[in-house]
Amino acid sequence: MRRQTRSEARDAAFTQVFQMNLHPDDMDAMLDELLKERPECETNLGYIRDIVDGVSKHGTEIEEIIKRNLKSSWSISRISKVSLSILKLAIFEMKYRDDVPQKVAINEAVELAKRYGDDDDPNFVNGLLASVYKELS
Repeated sequence: MRRQTRSEARDAAFTQVFQMNLHPDDMDAMLDELLKERPECETNLGYIRDIVDGVSKHGTEIEEIIKRNLKSSWSISRISKVSLSILKLAIFEMKYRDDVPQKVAINEAVELAKRYGDDDDPNFVNGLLASVYKELS
């Protein structure tokens, strides 16, 4: 089996964070389903599980960071579920994962926004995470 890259693992972790919005109580079942659909994720299951568990555990704090860095006319409820999931993943990596440089987390989040979001999502994600970067530095 081909070894999965960290970017591919992050993509898989994003799908799981997104799924948490829909099925917050079925994380183990969701990870089992992920492994059935994408068996290559087995090589990075620890990382994927850490992201999912960490976003869940620190969700309230991560949302507060997002709220503090939104423009005053915005509320968290205006953010699409895709962008919100990407932001949560990236902020978790920036704040809690020492093995992921903050700028890498931002760049990877922008790539996820390009892949899964609307046309405006990459710029929105980049701008908000740049503000978070300043706050955390």
